Amino acid sequence: MTIFIPVLWICINAHCEFMQKRDFYTSEEVCKEEVRHQKQKMRERAEQTGGEIKQLEGTCIDATVDKNLRAKGEQ
Repeated sequence: MTIFIPVLWICINAHCEFMQKRDFYTSEEVCKEEVRHQKQKMRERAEQTGGEIKQLEGTCIDATVDKNLRAKGEQ
């Protein structure tokens, strides 16, 4: 089974880091929507705190895993 993990790369002021959610998705489109959502959240937080985003990128990393794992929202 292939899963998709949302990952962001963000630089605020002079500090850069990767951010990864603990959740994963079985649909790449759902994962991409989550990346868009998280990027918007980061922009809003930076605006609220006065931080300046120098770089904000996001992607979905795909991985093949054991079929017994369950994605967020699956039972």
